[in-house]
Amino acid sequence: MMTYDEEVALQGVAKRFVQATEELRISGARLFRDGIVKNEQVLSKIKNGYQKLPKNSIQLFCKKYGVSAAWLYTGDGNMLLNRGDAIELQQREVSDEKLLYNTDFESCLDSDGQPVPCGNEVPVSFPMAGDFDFMCFNNGNSLAPIIMPGDFIALKKLTSWKTYIPGDIICVVITNEYKMLRKVSVTQDDDESITFTQMVDGKPVDSKIPKDIIIEIYKVVGNYRRQ
Repeated sequence: MMTYDEEVALQGVAKRFVQATEELRISGARLFRDGIVKNEQVLSKIKNGYQKLPKNSIQLFCKKYGVSAAWLYTGDGNMLLNRGDAIELQQREVSDEKLLYNTDFESCLDSDGQPVPCGNEVPVSFPMAGDFDFMCFNNGNSLAPIIMPGDFIALKKLTSWKTYIPGDIICVVITNEYKMLRKVSVTQDDDESITFTQMVDGKPVDSKIPKDIIIEIYKVVGNYRRQ
C-alpha cells in the first residue's frame, strides 16, 4: 500500500508528464506508437490519477523527447534537457514517419505488389522496427503465435531477393496469383524456387514457390500486438 508521500509524488509525476505532452504537442496516439503507453485509455487514466506511469515508460519518454527525468520526478530545473535538441528530435522524427495502412496487407498492396492509397492511411514512426517502407496489419492465422490476426506489421521491400534471400525470416510474398504471409525456410534446396514454411492447424508445412512467379517480397521487420 502506498504512503501519502508516495501517492503525492506519483501525482506530481503524472501532472508533469501531462504538462510535457501538452507543451510538446505529443498526442496520445503518438505515445502509443512510440511504445510509451499501451493505449490512449491508459493515458486518460494517468491524467486522471487512476494509474501510475511505469518507470520504463518514464525512461523511454525522457530519452525520446529530451525531457529531464529530474524535472519529471521533482519539478526542479528545466523541463527539457536542451530545447534545441528536443525541437531537432521532433523535426527529425516527423520526417522519418512512414504510412500505416490501417487495413490488411491483402488490401493495401495491388496486383504488382505496390502499396496503394486506400483513404485509411496515417503517418507513424516506429523506431523499434528500424528501417521500413510502410505498415499494415495481418488478418490471417497462418503464422500464429509469432504473428497473430490483427497484429500491425512493418514491411521492407527486398530488392535483391532474386540473387539471395536470407533464411528464417517472415515475408509477405506477392506472386502473379495471390499474396501470402510466410516464413522463409533456413535451407533452400535449389535455385529455381524458394521454400517457405507456413503454420497449418498448428503444424509447420513446407512448400516451394517458383521464383519466376514471384513479383515482390517484403520482409517483416517488426510486428506490434494490439492491446
